[in-house]
Amino acid sequence: MRSSTAAASGILAMALTGSSVAVIGATGALPSFSVQAGRYALAAAVVTAVLVVRSHRSGRRLRHPALADVGWAVAGAAAGLVGFNLVMIVGVQHAEPAVLGSAVACIPLVLAIAAPIGAGRVPSARLVLGGLVVSAGAVLVTGWGRTDAIGLLCAAGLVACEAAFTLCAARGAARLGAVGYTAWTCVVAAAAFGALALIVERPDPQALLRSIVPVLYLGLAVTAAAFVLWFAAVTRLGADRAGLCAGIAAPASVLTAVLLGAPAPAPLVWAGMALVAAGLAIGFRGQLRARAAVTSPGVPSRRSPA
Repeated sequence: MRSSTAAASGILAMALTGSSVAVIGATGALPSFSVQAGRYALAAAVVTAVLVVRSHRSGRRLRHPALADVGWAVAGAAAGLVGFNLVMIVGVQHAEPAVLGSAVACIPLVLAIAAPIGAGRVPSARLVLGGLVVSAGAVLVTGWGRTDAIGLLCAAGLVACEAAFTLCAARGAARLGAVGYTAWTCVVAAAAFGALALIVERPDPQALLRSIVPVLYLGLAVTAAAFVLWFAAVTRLGADRAGLCAGIAAPASVLTAVLLGAPAPAPLVWAGMALVAAGLAIGFRGQLRARAAVTSPGVPSRRSPA
């Protein structure tokens, strides 16, 4: 996958992820753990089927993953999927949604700094600047609100969970592949949310029937498709570069809400969207040009140490 294609993959993944905010918001009357369990179970089934079909067509047997690779998938799912949702449940009781959204909007800047440091590298000044601009734009899009001390802790927890999700993927997806890593994370999340649904919610059949449509969208588009696209981008670009794409989620959530009948965004929100675009241009412009030069005909290509 070329760097430009990987960047487009990351942007599309985060646009799909952002659209889930409006969809999940419309499922407020449904049992949330059951919806999440169905979402990840459906995604796991679809992605596993893709793995089996690909293996059959290529004539190669499915490779058994190493224990360490599965460990990265379990850690990523535990932090970025299960942990994120549980922290969010507590957070909305102590902070307005905009506070939590603004915290998550800072992920591009966090990954631009944390990913290279974790790999023993010095953060790229261009990526840090791009992450700062993208995060600032995303915060303008989401806005701010009131909170208390517990709400602030939950906001920080959301950032940690979301960053851990991508950082674990940078390690696990490099060996399992984007599709394989998606399958493992979805299996873990489906099992965890299924257990929570049985223990906490004990949903009735009618509620489960009303969950079919949102589960189909969340499972197929927001999880199966978006996760494969995101993990492919992280594997090719690295967590720091791919992290810039996370800023797209905030504008996507706003625009999806408009399509579902919400009022048009205020001028400040449009300004935030423009800042997100500017940050992406800052962060990716030099990187994509450099990689294009490296992979041009007659010049040996060098793969990014994702």
